[in-house]
Amino acid sequence: MSILKSKIVVVPLGDVDFMLVNKLASSLGPVFNRSVDILKGMKMPTEAHNVVRNQYYAVVMLSKMERTRANSREKVIAVCEEDLYLPDENYVIGLSNRLSGTAIVSLYHLRQEFYGLPEDDSKIFPRLFKESSHRLADLFELVECRNPKCVNYFSQAMLDIDSKADKFCDVCKRKLTKIK
Repeated sequence: MSILKSKIVVVPLGDVDFMLVNKLASSLGPVFNRSVDILKGMKMPTEAHNVVRNQYYAVVMLSKMERTRANSREKVIAVCEEDLYLPDENYVIGLSNRLSGTAIVSLYHLRQEFYGLPEDDSKIFPRLFKESSHRLADLFELVECRNPKCVNYFSQAMLDIDSKADKFCDVCKRKLTKIK
């Protein structure tokens, strides 16, 4: 009996540019050496919306994504435009949960306009790709890297995301090739 490799599933949530989601899916497959599916878009879950904060609770979003998994080997990553939060943080760009095999990345804080800068679409995909790669690495149980140039480095600010490469360092790459 052969051991099947896990698959990555990308889920667009809400009103997300499908071309961006498609480009992300086609870019993640070779990096993780996995097949990647794109699910039909889903609506943002209203129960995750906090009207006082006007944000979506990221943990509730992950629990919704868990229901989209066909089996325990799938790693699900959702992409949305909305602002996400955790109770102890003003916002989160992304969040992953190894136990549920799910992750979510928001484009809200990846956009230049959030920082009062002119719109620059050329920065959106690289930021989305880096954050998604970092989140998926967590789902594949890679420990965050201490190399600030590695895509698996924890980014505390947008400058960190922009400064790091879109590839794994050699150490993380070796660890990644060992996962099933």
